[in-house]
Amino acid sequence: MFDLDNWQEIWATITRNKLRSFLTGFGVFWGIFMLIILIGIGNGFQGGIMKNVSGFASNSCFFWTDVTSEPYKGFRKGRFWSMNQKDITLIRQKAQSVEYISPVLFGNSGDKNVVRGQKSGSYGTRGIYPDHFKIEQQHILRGRIFNELDISGMRKVCVIGREVYETLFQPNENPEGQYIRVNGIYFQVIGVIRPKSGISIGGDVENTVFIPFTTMRQAFNQGDKVYFMACTAKPGYPASVVQEEVTAIIKMAHDISPTDEKAVDSFNIEKEFQIFNNLFLGIDSLIWIVGLGALMSGIIGISNIMLVTVRERTREIGVRRAIGAKPLTIVKQILSESFVLTAIAGFMGFLVGVLILEGIHSAMTGNMSEDTFMIPPFVSFDTALIAMVILIVSGICAGFMPAMRALRIKAIDAIREE
Repeated sequence: MFDLDNWQEIWATITRNKLRSFLTGFGVFWGIFMLIILIGIGNGFQGGIMKNVSGFASNSCFFWTDVTSEPYKGFRKGRFWSMNQKDITLIRQKAQSVEYISPVLFGNSGDKNVVRGQKSGSYGTRGIYPDHFKIEQQHILRGRIFNELDISGMRKVCVIGREVYETLFQPNENPEGQYIRVNGIYFQVIGVIRPKSGISIGGDVENTVFIPFTTMRQAFNQGDKVYFMACTAKPGYPASVVQEEVTAIIKMAHDISPTDEKAVDSFNIEKEFQIFNNLFLGIDSLIWIVGLGALMSGIIGISNIMLVTVRERTREIGVRRAIGAKPLTIVKQILSESFVLTAIAGFMGFLVGVLILEGIHSAMTGNMSEDTFMIPPFVSFDTALIAMVILIVSGICAGFMPAMRALRIKAIDAIREE
């Protein structure tokens, strides 16, 4: 398509006025450079946010109780009530949209309530089901997490957070099979965990002792109460359906008005993830608008410089037309010059942008913490390919108007003008 065989002639034309070509090409250089840098930083920001929420089920809902706000079936409004084990059974039987469910009990976190030998600390306690670790995923540093045998057998075992382990045990000491005293009762440690996500249910995972739900209910005389409940949706169901279905089941089981919006509090984390997605979409759109705007200013500059070049070469083009040059040959030459100038400047901008991102990536990789809000910036191969395609198309478009201008030059007019 391009007349790149005569590259020496093309290069001579481009370098005829070096300063003008440099200033024009710098606009394209800066446009591609800014686009690459902005995309890289945007990817790093998005990756940092998703890193802090990865491992947490994005289709989960959480439920807890509040006082009733409407009278119903002889009960006055303002009634206190609690979820119980029966609710878990009913939800498993009737809720078609629920995949995983875990009730939660919260224990005391008094002063120095977790003890091992001469070491102690103040930590929270939670009673959970094994499904809890499918909703709030963890890195298993040592041992294992709960299973159904721990629940059915009401085993006096526990899983501890990393900071609890570091307080109670020596570095690299194996905690499996060791006993710790939690709120006055001894439990055997079976595992050590740290969170995959920056989100946690009811407190910091690393400062928590986890106990099987049934064991905690019996050991600490918690009765039949359920303080908190977490559920996830089955594939194909949105979390909002789980929220509505579970709320309706709980209200019916506790004689709460179906229109009472206060009695059963719930939180749908899928909505929060959707907010993140919308935020990322907005960031991506802004990045491309700013980057393409900068690139477009450079393309307009190249188009203008090619128009000037065509005017300066009016006689040359006229003579070539007079001796038989085909219109397509003239068009190919103008487009080729525009393309080469755009490609050189754009590739340099792309290369410099990638090198700077690589430098930032190397610097951040050696100094990153686990709770960083931003991962090292990067540009994906697909994005780089799109940028190159945009650059090529832009180079063609920049030369199109000058090429049409050149086609309108007649040989006799060019010679007479000269």
